[in-house]
Amino acid sequence: MNVKIVEAKIEDADDIADLYPHWGFELARERLINSLISNREKRYVARIKGKAIAHLLVRYGTGNKAHLAKLHSLIVAPEHRNKGIATQLVRHALKNMPANIEIVLAEVHKDNKPSMKVFRKLGFKRYGYLKKALKEENGYKNIVLLKKEIK
Repeated sequence: MNVKIVEAKIEDADDIADLYPHWGFELARERLINSLISNREKRYVARIKGKAIAHLLVRYGTGNKAHLAKLHSLIVAPEHRNKGIATQLVRHALKNMPANIEIVLAEVHKDNKPSMKVFRKLGFKRYGYLKKALKEENGYKNIVLLKKEIK
């Protein structure tokens, strides 16, 4: 399996929409376009045979938080999970951080064991826990706050 990690392009909008069916194509396309023209974020995808099968968003801090980056929306297509693709994607993002980034943050749902495993394997440490961080139709979700100092 030949996985290629690259910055997302507008042509990836359909594949990204498939990963996030609740977004729909138009929202996926809009978010991708905004990322492409922004200097505050990057989206990476993992491709197999040209198809984006995983996604990660990196947002960069500004002002007195310009030394921070935050990882969001890590997802791998169900049929490609447990193959190390998420680890490759996060590792690639870490390797390609701008020079001013010193600390990388991530938030993971408390019950998302696979994501926790990826981040811990790559040296992220827990620095907090936020109860009722996300309000969803069936109640609240708690998140674990993670960080990795890269400088």
